[in-house]
Amino acid sequence: MNNNGHKIQLTVRLDPATHAAAKAVERRTRTPLSVIVADAARETLIPEERASLFDQLESVSNRLLQRTATLERAIGRELTTIKEVIAVGARVYLNHVPEVPEPEREAASLSGRARFAKLIASVKRNLEHGVSILDETERYHDDEQ
Repeated sequence: MNNNGHKIQLTVRLDPATHAAAKAVERRTRTPLSVIVADAARETLIPEERASLFDQLESVSNRLLQRTATLERAIGRELTTIKEVIAVGARVYLNHVPEVPEPEREAASLSGRARFAKLIASVKRNLEHGVSILDETERYHDDEQ
């Protein structure tokens, strides 16, 4: 901008690669090509603009890294909880369900396979429909209170 705050019109010629890059930014950001070229010139020619842009990018990067670390901790807590639930379920099962006698093992194995297939189908159906068995548990708990 000149001293009056008005922009000065300028015609520039870009090599094909630079033009293609500018057009890609235009499509991605939906920003006019003239604004993209003017911003690029300002960032290149005015050191303060470059430093400011770098600071902004660094700030955004740091925020994204912090969010990623927070999500990573949350996922870790959830995985630990899931492992504990599975371990408790296995312990309760092993403590309370007697071992199947030898003559009945083949039939029990066949029945177990069929029941397991139903379990997997139920899990698949719930995941496909965005439903959780835990929702039913929460509703049941709410009804008790």
